This record gives sequence, structure tokens and C-alpha cells, in this order.
Amino acid sequence: MNKKKEMNFNINNFLLATKDILDAREIREKNLTKNHSLRVAFISLQMANKLDYEPKEMFDLCAYSLFHNYIDNEKMELLNINNEKNKLSKLVTFVHQLEEKYDFGNISIIDRSKLVNSIQEVNIDKNIINVFTEITQPLSFWLDCQNADAMIQFIYKNLYDFTVVLPFPNLLKITSMFGNLYENTEVFLNNCKKACEYFQFEYKDTYTFLIAASMIDFGKLAIEKELLTKKEKLTFTEFEIIKSNIYYNKNALSSVYGFDDISKWASRHQETIDGTGYPSKLLAKELSLKDRLISILHKYSILLQNRTYRDQYSDKEAIMILEKEAQANKLDMVLLEEMKLFLN
Repeated sequence: MNKKKEMNFNINNFLLATKDILDAREIREKNLTKNHSLRVAFISLQMANKLDYEPKEMFDLCAYSLFHNYIDNEKMELLNINNEKNKLSKLVTFVHQLEEKYDFGNISIIDRSKLVNSIQEVNIDKNIINVFTEITQPLSFWLDCQNADAMIQFIYKNLYDFTVVLPFPNLLKITSMFGNLYENTEVFLNNCKKACEYFQFEYKDTYTFLIAASMIDFGKLAIEKELLTKKEKLTFTEFEIIKSNIYYNKNALSSVYGFDDISKWASRHQETIDGTGYPSKLLAKELSLKDRLISILHKYSILLQNRTYRDQYSDKEAIMILEKEAQANKLDMVLLEEMKLFLN
């Protein structure tokens, strides 16, 4: 592996690291219960064990299950998931529909028996029915469905490691796909590319910076949309809730193998050089060039976008707002002046 041009990447590590953020969105927008996709993965993998799936099929099944509410053919190809003859999707759809209907994380003891007895009527391969009936016999199965840690331990113990070496541009496509689940990042990323070229970042630094930028607002998926789009002034409590998106994002990305720097750059854009920012109130000496740069670029990008609570600003207006922040010792004035040069 050429560490200057490539990175090790494990899609299931990534999905398990980010599952709480995706889970929050599923609860809010798809009316699913907490840990739904994790249970679908756990149950599907238990069944696949009995159905003699090959190790790579198990790995792909896990990724498909964890991301099944967002998956399509284009995303499967990007994530290198092989769903030949719909083998994965048939099993996951079966488990998803049962889990959505009965909520295995909260199902009563009586309903467990009703479910197992009625499952014979489902129109699907009898082998799948028999395997499902078998794995649901032990009490431990139902208790594990209520225990996220137990399900995650099962997943890691039962998967072979299919970590792949990805060129940085390929990894950027994957992280952009996840970042775009909240909001399209294309304009912001283009400005970040211009900054990397202007400052002559090395190839690796350029792409790790862009990968961080692509995931900068991913944590907002964990926040109620009504708060993020509220027209009226936010209360203190509401603003505190919104600010927590960065904390969730940092926790998720810091659990992804090889994402140490990426998680930092994607979670410091609301820090200020006077130490009054959030979430960590870092001081100027703790903020690197990339920390300061991504902060200015992100704020500039947001100001140029329409919001429910305001119209977009013109380029001139946006610069004036940023200059006021720099004069108040919130942003790096030198970098702001540099930005004017490379964005013109």
C-alpha cells in the first residue's frame, strides 16, 4: 500500500462507527425504532451462518443490512457490495419486514411465541423460515436483540476482515455519499479543493482534508430537522442541542480506522481562535492551519446558501460578515484575506 495515495478502509467498521447517527435519522424520518438496522444485521448474520454463506458474503450482508434503508445499485457498487441474484436483499428484506412489524428490541414474551408460530405463513423459501425458527429458539437470541453491545460483539466475532486498500479519490466518493445524506457538499468541497491547491498541500493532505470536509455536517443527521430549519430564534436549550451535532460526528469518525486527523478537522469548524467556540473551547494555539481554514470555508459556504430562517447572502455580504468575526478575534484574519485571493 502506498500510504501517500491510499488508505485502508473497512466498510463495516465505518457503518458501525456511524450507526448511531444513521439510526437517529431512521427513527425520525422512517419511524423505525432504535437500533433497527443493527438488529437487522444481527439477525441476518445469524441466519446466514446457518445458511452457509461464504465469508465475503457475510461481510457484504452486514454492510447491506446496516445500510439497507439507503441502499441502491449505485451505492452497492461504490461500497463493493455484491448482491448477486438478490441473495442479500431477499434475506435482509425478510428480516427488515419482520423487525419493522414486531420490533425485536421490545417484543413481549407472548408475542415472541406468536411470531414464531405464524412465520410459517410467510411466502418465502421454507429453508429461510426453518432457519429463522431455529435461531429464535434460545432465550439468549431475544435478550441479545435488546442489547446493542451484544449484537456488535457478535458481528465482529463472526466477520472475516475484508479491509480494502482504497485510493483517496475513491474514499472521498464514499464519504461524500454519506455527507450528502444531510446536504449536498459539492460547492463547499470545490472551495476546499481551491484552498488545497493555493496552499500547495501534498496529495495525502489534500484528500484527507477533503474527506473531512465531506463529512463535516454528517452529525446533523442526529438532530431534529425542525430545529435545524426553525425560522424563529432558537432558545438556549435548542441551540445547545444543535451544537451537539459536532460531538456526535467526532465520536463517530474517531472510531473509524485511520480517521484520526479526519475526525479532528471535521469537528473543529465551530471552534474560534479566542477560545469561546464549541464543542471544546479550544485555544488559538490548539487550532492548526487546516482547523482554521475549514472553519472559514464552511462558514463562507453556509452564508451563500438559502436557509428557512434567512435568504442567502451575496458574496460581498458573506465576506463582510466573516471580516466582522475576524475583527472580533473569532476567525483567522490572515487566512480570510488569503481566501479572498484563491476564491476569486
